[in-house]
Amino acid sequence: MSIQWLHQAEQPALAVTGVNDQEDLITILIQGGIVAVWYFLIMPPIIMNWLRIRWYRRKLLEMYLQFMCVFLFFPGVMLWAPFLNFRKFPRDPSLKYPWSTPQDPSKVENTFYKYPFAEPEDYDPIR
Repeated sequence: MSIQWLHQAEQPALAVTGVNDQEDLITILIQGGIVAVWYFLIMPPIIMNWLRIRWYRRKLLEMYLQFMCVFLFFPGVMLWAPFLNFRKFPRDPSLKYPWSTPQDPSKVENTFYKYPFAEPEDYDPIR
């Protein structure tokens, strides 16, 4: 009789069987969508603009961080690359496109690389 009494007094053990409290599909899809938008649409243009602005002014650590970000976000950067054009605008007002040929090349300001002897201010726009 004492065994029956113990059986009635004890509660059954709560065992974890299978997956308990699984997140619903809608929550997972929303979180995945937020991450995908951030990864493919928000971060790559920010990184590419950072590269454009700091290309000739960066030091070793900044270059490392930039290239690390490009590596991490490479698929998104490749998606944005055809649509973002960071070529310089025509320096001569008579030029319609960046690839146009000037009528008088001697009047066009030279902006070739000045790297070994340049200071960061040498790359700032004149205007």
